[in-house]
Amino acid sequence: MKSQLQRFISFAFAAADLLIEVGPGGEIRFAIGAASTLTDRRDDELIGRDWLDLFDPADRKAVRGLAATLGPQGRSGPLEVRMAPAGLGIGEPARRASLSACRLAGPQEWLSCVLTALPAAGETGADPGAGLVGIEDFVEAASRAGGAGANMTLVEAPGLLGLAQSDPAMCNTLVQRISTLLRNSAVDGNAAARLGEARFGVTHRGGDSILRQGLADITEEGARNGIDLGLSAHDMALDSGGLGQDELLQAVRFAVNRFSTQGPAAALPGSMTQAFEQMVDTAIRRMNDFAEVIREEKFDLSFQPIVELATGALHHFEVLARFKDGSSPFEKVQFAEEIGVIEKFDFAVCTRSISAMRSRDRERGAGPLRLAVNLSGQSLENAVFIRLLLALLDENRDLAGRLSLEITESARLRDLARADQVIQQVRRRGFAVYLDDFGAGAASFQYLQALAIDGVKIDGSYIRRIGGSRRDDTLLRGLARLCGDLEIRTVGEMVETAAQSDFLRGIGVTLGQGWLFGKATPVPVWTPVSTPKQLEPVAPSRLRGRRQGAVESWS
Repeated sequence: MKSQLQRFISFAFAAADLLIEVGPGGEIRFAIGAASTLTDRRDDELIGRDWLDLFDPADRKAVRGLAATLGPQGRSGPLEVRMAPAGLGIGEPARRASLSACRLAGPQEWLSCVLTALPAAGETGADPGAGLVGIEDFVEAASRAGGAGANMTLVEAPGLLGLAQSDPAMCNTLVQRISTLLRNSAVDGNAAARLGEARFGVTHRGGDSILRQGLADITEEGARNGIDLGLSAHDMALDSGGLGQDELLQAVRFAVNRFSTQGPAAALPGSMTQAFEQMVDTAIRRMNDFAEVIREEKFDLSFQPIVELATGALHHFEVLARFKDGSSPFEKVQFAEEIGVIEKFDFAVCTRSISAMRSRDRERGAGPLRLAVNLSGQSLENAVFIRLLLALLDENRDLAGRLSLEITESARLRDLARADQVIQQVRRRGFAVYLDDFGAGAASFQYLQALAIDGVKIDGSYIRRIGGSRRDDTLLRGLARLCGDLEIRTVGEMVETAAQSDFLRGIGVTLGQGWLFGKATPVPVWTPVSTPKQLEPVAPSRLRGRRQGAVESWS
């Protein structure tokens, strides 16, 4: 009776779907729960079977390893596993479960295991990479783990890229296998990450033989299905080598960012000390290059139209920076923020934009030019930049109503009260202020609460998903309604189809920007699109099958 009570207590405590007890020889001695859900067999049919038969052959080594680590009254897990494919049709997703094990006190050295069903990869709402964190969380976890015996392994599987299009189900299966292996190898919950569509990272301790063998097994699994994953792994020692904690964090971020953008071809270092040295050398070179870009104005301006959705008329242009060396505007601006010189670049763009407006005013017969200029949130926290910006606006008060500023979330505002003071000084001079990329970051609604502004630009990720799901469309309606109630103008960016434009207009979004209305051009010229039809309900079918375009913005 006591043993029965122990069983049910452990089962209830774990909130599991299936409890099994395993004898010394690996035979199942007891089973209770939703066995058929996970195994296609009743509880009583499991008695006497080898417990490893319950699991996918590729996962049995990990299961044995989990059991081998248990001493008397020891506990281990959870370990994500795939159940044996008995009874599954070809091509159906494998059933996944979370496995935990312990040895209960008592005369019998039985292994007590609980299994909890997990959503199968490919099911609605299931993410084959669920549980993997993003770059920043991974960088922080890796830097905290720095020390003797800690390693970071960066994994690339380029074969996943084509597979995502040709066989999404198999791609999900392999991503799930990689994700499970990395999570089971990681030092903590944030130490396994997806760093790109086909790039991953994990921080682990001790020998990496289990990780290496797991990657080899996944490669073999892909080969059995006729897939060459091209899987490779690069190891880096996390021994700080005399670096301070802040320096170690910077070195890890440098190495991870290089891998996430370039992969193994980035000539990755083998240790954090080497990474830090590479980072310093690269930073000095880039700082000198960027200083020259600003000093000699080695950048051009492009202009993308923003139109009134209700009438189709041009409202204004957004100013976009384009670098003459062809480098990525996003990377240039991100680097400028990292090294603390973004305000110099922002001021250079502002002055060039005003010059463009003055040049247009001098053209005979040309209409007045209305522009929006991007400003990094980091610039608004620089006292010298604020003084120069306000002086520039004072000198050009006649442009009030024609020149507006868009504050981007590329760098998060830290002092919202101070930022709002600056914004109100700008608005009192008659210049409108917008929040760019609204909804993309966790801080967006905090900004909306703390900052009095004229408008927001809804992030293009929302626009791309129009018609994809009722939930996303409802969320977008809510954003538009919230801004309408606050009497804040709204701009929908990355609009590429008439259906998207109709939807935005229908929910009250005021302005639209995107390839439907025109791409960015070297001069601010615009050819009107056809006038929108009278507002009418938009069929869901019209909102699907859209092409995903590039983001026409430097932020």
